[in-house]
Amino acid sequence: MSKILFINMFGNGHVNPTIGLVKELMNRGEQVTYIAGEEFREKIEKTGAKFKIHTSLSSSINGHSNSKNSKPPMEELKEMIEEIIEYIFNSIEKFDCIFYDSAFIIGSEVGRILKIPTICSITTFATNEKTNIFSSLFKQFGPIIQQIVNSPEYITLVENLQEKYDIKFPSIFTAVSGTGMINIVYTSKHFQLCGESFDESYKFIGPSISDRKEKLNFSLETNDKKKVIYISLGTVFNGSIEFYENCFNAFADMDAKIIMSVGKDTDINTFRNIPSNFIVRNYVPQLEVLKHTDVFITHGGMNSTNEGLYYDVPLILIPQSVDQPAVANRVSELAAGIVIEKDKVTPEILRQSVVKIFSDNNFRINSEKIGKSLREAGGYKKAVDEILNLKHCKYAIDEEVALDQTVVTK
Repeated sequence: MSKILFINMFGNGHVNPTIGLVKELMNRGEQVTYIAGEEFREKIEKTGAKFKIHTSLSSSINGHSNSKNSKPPMEELKEMIEEIIEYIFNSIEKFDCIFYDSAFIIGSEVGRILKIPTICSITTFATNEKTNIFSSLFKQFGPIIQQIVNSPEYITLVENLQEKYDIKFPSIFTAVSGTGMINIVYTSKHFQLCGESFDESYKFIGPSISDRKEKLNFSLETNDKKKVIYISLGTVFNGSIEFYENCFNAFADMDAKIIMSVGKDTDINTFRNIPSNFIVRNYVPQLEVLKHTDVFITHGGMNSTNEGLYYDVPLILIPQSVDQPAVANRVSELAAGIVIEKDKVTPEILRQSVVKIFSDNNFRINSEKIGKSLREAGGYKKAVDEILNLKHCKYAIDEEVALDQTVVTK
């Protein structure tokens, strides 16, 4: 049995892929302490892990808060990182390895100082000099990132952590690749961009699909075997009433059943005329719906994309930001879906795209090829095997070093 520290700083897309993995670690007798925001307490504690709260970034980071008391995002981020670091280095618990989300860019430094193995959790495509998926993002937001790097809060954070703990901050512009002794990537090598260009430290395990014990509160069974269309823009970019109205207009008279998840912050009463073939909910158990879905209209987040393809579902992708354009382009490249630019969505284009997928079986065939690669990648059980192998190698190295030191002393 060992004690594993897991660190996650951000939202659902970073936390959800780790839940099955953490539960499997606990089932195999490991102890996990998981640092995350309060909104994930219940989800994490259900795995059996010990939950440790950090102060989350407020909703103002996503532009949803108008509170005059909200702190600037950089100040909140500084406080969050300092809070996490203070806990790690002042905890009475001694950890055997550190498992951290790739957004926690000083994870490998923490492992170096504590002299424990490091494992990096990568919830998007792994990156190297060949993939370069964030180049356009850095080009677009370069001035903003530079402003952050030059801010007093960031400079103070970097200086304080180096002086107090000898932590050396990497450049924000280059700290986007895996930095762990092993790097857990939640997709298959087949779907990964330039998959063959990554060394053995990258473990492509596929999506971490586990039984979330969620049930549908509506039926997807139909006597006439109608097609099922599932629509969801994830948890961050789901506030567009105009998009949902476009979907109503696109599919109202289509002989299909449409399941639409609009997110917890969307008031369903806003919609005056929901077509009779639509089921609209603030939340649906996505994995359960995908088992019955014929086409999935998604924002192209890595989690949703992997989950759809895992169940062999062709996709219509409307990428919004961050890594989503790269994910959408990869699906299109492998001919498993259609990409629509977010500013060009109309009812006509939505309908035409769905009709095209229904009429061309190659989309289903190609999504099945990717799905097969995702299922065969091993999932969270494969990830835990790799983590335990790393731990055992670490112990063997420690014993060898100790033996060598004893021989030298004698």
